[in-house]
Amino acid sequence: MTAALNAAASGMNAFQQMMDVIGNNIANVNTTAYKSGNTIFEDLLSQTISSGSAGGAAQQQIGGTNPIQVGLGVKVASVYTDFSQGSLTVSGVPSNLAINGGGFFLVCASPTGPNATAPLYYTRAGAFSVDSNGYLVTPNGYYVMGTGAVNSTTPPAGPITSATPPALAAININEPNAATPTPGNYTIGPNGLVTVPSATTGGANNYAYIPLVNVENPGGLVKAGNSLYQASSATLPGGAPIYSAAGSGTAGQIQQGALEGSNVNLTSDMSNMIVAQTGYESNSKVINTVSQMDQFMLQQV
Repeated sequence: MTAALNAAASGMNAFQQMMDVIGNNIANVNTTAYKSGNTIFEDLLSQTISSGSAGGAAQQQIGGTNPIQVGLGVKVASVYTDFSQGSLTVSGVPSNLAINGGGFFLVCASPTGPNATAPLYYTRAGAFSVDSNGYLVTPNGYYVMGTGAVNSTTPPAGPITSATPPALAAININEPNAATPTPGNYTIGPNGLVTVPSATTGGANNYAYIPLVNVENPGGLVKAGNSLYQASSATLPGGAPIYSAAGSGTAGQIQQGALEGSNVNLTSDMSNMIVAQTGYESNSKVINTVSQMDQFMLQQV
């Protein structure tokens, strides 16, 4: 009966982990661009009591036998992230951005771009704001990465689709040619083109692009907290990340003044919570029943 105890204990542990994932989903139901997690179970090694055998020749009239195996429990095989898109809502804040389609924004702790001490992060949470220096930043102060500003009367060409990242720098929306640094009446187009109009009539504008990155296996991304992800070896089973302008290739379009909501399905998670609770209680009942059987056996000695 030790096997039954161990199997039930593994079941309680697995359903506890399932409940942890569900609880995290429900806690983040209102988190911008949160992607829900899901658990997958698989059985543990089975103890083989008897091996199977093939049937004999027809004239011997001896049939084959199937193996006799007893399972030893269950474990959580994986916790995968559902990267399906959440619903978009209009916020009306010009610094808020949402991706309508695939891809991630690029953010970094350094305004000059990624380096040895400031790695590149991916995010879909576009609740950006403008800091005191005119930079687009995340709520935690990470800079939104884009192509370097170009002072011109016409927009430059957008970043090409490539596995090589473009030269990245923080997006600044201060008015060009202004006497003092002042945020301009900037616009961000569906293709990621940032336009900051000149402070002087007829002057050149500042232009930059906010590129997006796509990965072949987003499930391999490592969660870094603060709605940020980092690439890992599991992210790239077939190649490097693809950087491109928004709206080209597999990259979605950027919607200014909007935010992506969480993709948590409360109905599904509430149902799964009942499943996890029932499974946990049932495994607990198995342990209680085995204990009663042991006590009964001892009473008969």
